[in-house]
Amino acid sequence: MEDKAKPQRKSESGRSAYLKIWWMRFLLPPIALIAWWYFAATVVSAYHLAKEGVVVSGEVTETETGRRTDYMTLRFTTSDGRQVEATVAAPKSCGMSRAGDTIKVRYLPSDPHVAQDACDSARYRLSWVAFLVAAVMSAVSAQVWRLWLRHRKSGRLPTEYQI
Repeated sequence: MEDKAKPQRKSESGRSAYLKIWWMRFLLPPIALIAWWYFAATVVSAYHLAKEGVVVSGEVTETETGRRTDYMTLRFTTSDGRQVEATVAAPKSCGMSRAGDTIKVRYLPSDPHVAQDACDSARYRLSWVAFLVAAVMSAVSAQVWRLWLRHRKSGRLPTEYQI
């Protein structure tokens, strides 16, 4: 038997390859920046709650069950005597409290509406998702820019896209 080489497909034209990465240069970096911003905001919030947070007892006034998180509206009195009503998220691991139950609440004295269930010591969990998105989008953005620059330098771009 005679082995015949199969013809290889021609590579894509410079125009279609360029168009595949052209739009990504402008879309991916803003997504990465937004994810980095969200990650930084959640880390700062978690840091302030851990460092400056005050734990008091609060009464659950309303509950709402979600798939991964329970939401509770609480009423508590701050250490300086102000009555505050805030909605906090508690992961399923903390257990759901019913209306009328008393739970421990951690809040910021500078802004008592920034509160969390004292059981939830891992407030930073959501920030790790943002960190992963930000890191992946940053890496992909850098790669797309490298490919675009390589296309530009090699002269494989269609003439209408060359600058």
